[in-house]
Amino acid sequence: MSIPLVENKLSFSVVPPVSLHVRDLSIIASKTGSTLVNSVSFDLSNGSIMAVMGGSGSGKTTLLNVLASKISGGLSTKGTIDYVLEPVQDKELTQEHTTMSYVPQQDILLSRLTCRETLMFAADLKLDKPNEEKTMIVNQLIDELGLKECADTLVGDSSHRGLSGGEKRRLSIGTQMIANPSIMFLDEPTTGLDANSAFLLIKTIKKLAKEGGRIFIMSIHQPRSDILFLFDKICVLSKGNVVYCDKLQQMIPYFESLGYKMPELINPADHIVDLSSIDGRSTESEKITRERLYNLLDQWRDYEMKHIQYTKLNNLSNRIEVSEMTTALPFWKQVFVLTRRNLKLNTTDYITLSATIIEPIIMGTIVGWIFYKPDGSTDSGLRTLTACLYACIMLQSYLYLLFDTYRLCEQDIAIFDRERAEGSVSPFAFITARKISLLFTDDFYMTLAFTTITYFMFGLEPNAVKFFTQFSVMFLIQLACSGLAMLSVAISRDFSKASLVGNMTFTVLSMGCGFFVNAKKMPVYVRWTKYIAFSWYGFGALLSNTFTDNYCSSISDKTTCLGNQLLETFGFEKNWKTVPIVIIFCFAVGYFVASMVVLYFNKVDITLQNEIKSKKKKEKDKQYCPEDIYKNIDAPLTHTSKTSDKDIESNSEKNYQIEITLEDIHLSVNYLRLANFLNLKEGIIHYTQRKILNSINAVFKPGMINAIMGPSGSGKSTLLNLISGRVKSSLFTKFTSNGAIYFNGYKVSQDMFKNICSYVSQDDDHLLAKLTVKETFDYAAKLRLHNLTPLQRELKVNDLIRLLGLKHCENTIIGNEFVKGISGGEKRRVTMGIQLLNDPPILLLDEPTSGLDSFTSATILQILENLCTEYKRTVILTIHQPRSELFTKFGNVLLLAKGGQIAFNGSPQEMIQYFSNLGYHCPPLTNIADYFLDLISFNTQNKENEYVSKQCVERILDNWKKITNQKNTQIQTNSHDEKQSEIIYENFKFEYQNCIKKQCSPLLAYYVNVSRQITTIGRNFDSLMARIAQVPGLGAIFALYFAPIKHNYTSISNRLGLAQESTSLYFVGMLANLACYPGERDYFYKEFEDNVYGIGPFFLSYMTLELPLTFISSVLYSVFTVLACGLPRTAGNFFATVYCSFIVIACGEALGIMTNTLFERPGFVVNCISVILSIGCQLSGIMSLTMSRVLKGFSYLNPVHYTSMVIINLAFPNTLNLTCNDGGKKEDGTCEFATGKDVLESYGLVINVPKYLGIAICVGIIYRLLAYFVIKAKLEWLKW
Repeated sequence: MSIPLVENKLSFSVVPPVSLHVRDLSIIASKTGSTLVNSVSFDLSNGSIMAVMGGSGSGKTTLLNVLASKISGGLSTKGTIDYVLEPVQDKELTQEHTTMSYVPQQDILLSRLTCRETLMFAADLKLDKPNEEKTMIVNQLIDELGLKECADTLVGDSSHRGLSGGEKRRLSIGTQMIANPSIMFLDEPTTGLDANSAFLLIKTIKKLAKEGGRIFIMSIHQPRSDILFLFDKICVLSKGNVVYCDKLQQMIPYFESLGYKMPELINPADHIVDLSSIDGRSTESEKITRERLYNLLDQWRDYEMKHIQYTKLNNLSNRIEVSEMTTALPFWKQVFVLTRRNLKLNTTDYITLSATIIEPIIMGTIVGWIFYKPDGSTDSGLRTLTACLYACIMLQSYLYLLFDTYRLCEQDIAIFDRERAEGSVSPFAFITARKISLLFTDDFYMTLAFTTITYFMFGLEPNAVKFFTQFSVMFLIQLACSGLAMLSVAISRDFSKASLVGNMTFTVLSMGCGFFVNAKKMPVYVRWTKYIAFSWYGFGALLSNTFTDNYCSSISDKTTCLGNQLLETFGFEKNWKTVPIVIIFCFAVGYFVASMVVLYFNKVDITLQNEIKSKKKKEKDKQYCPEDIYKNIDAPLTHTSKTSDKDIESNSEKNYQIEITLEDIHLSVNYLRLANFLNLKEGIIHYTQRKILNSINAVFKPGMINAIMGPSGSGKSTLLNLISGRVKSSLFTKFTSNGAIYFNGYKVSQDMFKNICSYVSQDDDHLLAKLTVKETFDYAAKLRLHNLTPLQRELKVNDLIRLLGLKHCENTIIGNEFVKGISGGEKRRVTMGIQLLNDPPILLLDEPTSGLDSFTSATILQILENLCTEYKRTVILTIHQPRSELFTKFGNVLLLAKGGQIAFNGSPQEMIQYFSNLGYHCPPLTNIADYFLDLISFNTQNKENEYVSKQCVERILDNWKKITNQKNTQIQTNSHDEKQSEIIYENFKFEYQNCIKKQCSPLLAYYVNVSRQITTIGRNFDSLMARIAQVPGLGAIFALYFAPIKHNYTSISNRLGLAQESTSLYFVGMLANLACYPGERDYFYKEFEDNVYGIGPFFLSYMTLELPLTFISSVLYSVFTVLACGLPRTAGNFFATVYCSFIVIACGEALGIMTNTLFERPGFVVNCISVILSIGCQLSGIMSLTMSRVLKGFSYLNPVHYTSMVIINLAFPNTLNLTCNDGGKKEDGTCEFATGKDVLESYGLVINVPKYLGIAICVGIIYRLLAYFVIKAKLEWLKW
């Protein structure tokens, strides 16, 4: 760099030096037996940096994972890995403990903390030092990593904007670096960083290695030349084999000795990765490059045997295990730090905190209204009073169980798994801190609010002792449910599985409590379950607290107390309170202890997952075989397939050439922020404004690649999003833009621009994880190339897969964070390929080379260059670190600085001349693009560097403003009428009719979506079980408790209980939706944005798969509840139960669709739906028999009301004769309830069954229509 920099001093302690010795390390996939990494050997002394390079899928990440002992059960290893403590020299040791850190590819950060808070909490967890020293180190790291300007910015997530991708990457590195490790692994640390940030980062790492004797091992894709020469050792991998693994100084001479001379002005790292990569774009190029690779592998094997002498490890007494290199603090310090962090997170998550505050008030009020002051002197009043006590025990605690399970799965457990893998947090500390931080807001407040409201609305005795007894029981019940949620998530991190565990357990608790099935009369084989159900103890304690010596006809004669008789009926003793409270407390503690034990043994490796392959027959790759190769074959470095490129794009009827002009584009964002609950002095609501783009004037020409370059945070991605109509305001964020876009001099709107452009986003998370690469392309081609024949589509897909270098993994599953599939670079190419299927005159690409190796990046840019030169397309891309030889091929460059200001716009040659005129001459052997990016980047490592760099940037910006002002004046003087007025849509449609994106036919979209969803759900066992297993599982549990239902007095409450339990199917429908819908929704949103098809086909295809599975589960449920339990075994009753179950589950799904569409924050969604469903279940008409007329009116909007009343009427047919030997006799010896009709009439439950069946299906249809219109409103009307 031409700008002199001042080096910072970092105040890290001197660490124990460690050396690493690896011998013949091979990594094998246990399932397939294939070798992922083959025979790696090296020695790495302390104070060294080693870079692992190679193409995507070459085994870089796998090697790092194994070296850091982060391997899953799916891998086995051969060879040895030895870490050896070295004697301390020169410097006095100030840190005795040896630690290791690992930076994974994925940034797992807490979105509601600022950059500074994240680092401070990391320091508190990993450093046992005084606060002043930790604060100093954090501030130094913020400066060193270039995070000064965003130090107090929230990390953010997809819903709430915060740090940029590059800033998050540097923050992730900082959280590991702060532990002051002796050895540190970094997986793709420079991915997403601009060239200057990447250089400064590696420079910092070099300084730490040199001064502190630390070891750094990193995988890296495209190191710029000055970064490359900072490394001490290089390991080049290709297809898992070692191409070179030795000192950097020997690398260039080694390859030149093989006849591969390093070209001038070419980055040696790029050249060597090119040499060792297989070009799969044509059969000929694949054969040549494969043979060249085999030759390189043979040459390295010979060289290693003859010239490399590895250190002999005779004395291993100083050997240290990876398990010993952790950063764990004492238990109470961990708890203290985690509790502080949790409190900070809880008070800044305004939505969840608001829901936590409001939910018990709303639920308490509604439940209190439903069960408002029943008359304890009547049978229906006593039953209602008993039901309201059951609701107190089960309702609020079940809602909390669902909410806490999702909150854990959403983020808490992922952070714990990461910190557990680092060794900085123990399961005991995590559970203890989490419970302490939530004790007041969740357990104490929610229980107190709910109890206070319901206790007095139920009309219970105004006695302080009884009130606080009820509060204590409910507090401990919620505590136990919190423990159950933790245990469910400890068993499985996947919400669909965790909710299945929690739901099934809670069903047993519900059945075992004794309300629906009398605990005294339960079948003997399940009667014991009441003793392991904390709900039985809670229900008994509340009954005893409420009914002991209560509701008496004579105050002096306790035998006349209806309360005591009711206690005897349920099998509970009078004043039975102390024992159950103690037992519930023991249950709560027991759940947390069990969770801790499961977490201790069920370790989740977040960096490496198992791999699933497609069932399709995979084409066998040719294996490396020394005897089958040709010796000394040299092939051109830039060998490409020129003939195949033409097959990417089908020729359009008209060859559109569109020059895009941006005129005075401005963009600002207004944030609405709620104040922290701990700091309300300055008001509750704050507005902040930030300017993102500032007066952007640029021209993007057809027939050439137009590149937008700039440091992180300069607005590159935002500019693409803005012109393509993808910047959307929300409730808390409002974007304001102005300026104009011109096509060939005609002004167009953003909607017009969007209609003819294809957009490749940075994010690849929307891809369906269970589809293979080939299937993803096939389905996309059917939808986007519907005008072509199947054979033409197949040829085009195959050509595109080969040209993108995806042939080797075309039958591999895409994968996600739970299931390993293709690599990140391969996902990037799949996303790009889907957009390349179309024939767009304008193609926008946001960081297309991010996460790709240099060879693949060059291949991608070559394909794009061909699109421009052959078909005169307008290609605009953002790029961080272009290779020097590729930079000169760009037709046009827009250079942006921080704050969205233009530093230059023109051709690369003009750019070189422009900066030369300013006195900035690129030094020899330096990447020109890197040099220019360095010039316009702020260096905030210290005040001196910041001042110098800002002066430089401001000078460049001021000079460009002068030039543009002169140009604008000239244009206004000479050609005032050059730009035309805005083109009207009809003319635009006529002019560009062949390239406007048209939706495929609804029938085709429906067919493809159904086919794709069948393939996806067929491979997704969890989603399938969420839809099929939970409903029959509930039926089986009901059958265990209710079967056989007899014809006596006790059977009345059992039949009522079974009908009420059917309302839980409402929740099952919602849970199935949560497990399946969000992934399909996200993929549909992307296709809808691309105008591939409309809402109707997606909605119908989702229903096509969902409804049959719901029907099957409903049939199985009815088999258990009707045939096994012994409700009237008639065809009418059986099919009516199937019908009602189907409608309830389908309505639960519909509510799930509505809320998951409106809100994308899962925790909030679960809270909302659970409240709605719980209210619906209480309004069924069975729990409360004394509801007010207003609530009865509301119940007619509720599908559960209709289905429950149908089921209860069919459970008590007129032909049912009941005995009363076990109770219910009148004084004259006759039965109070002699027939089913008597029961229905006594409780006021008689209805017109056919009428209710007809209304139920109408309500189900209305719910579906509402779900459809909610999606339509979001995407088409409101455009959120």
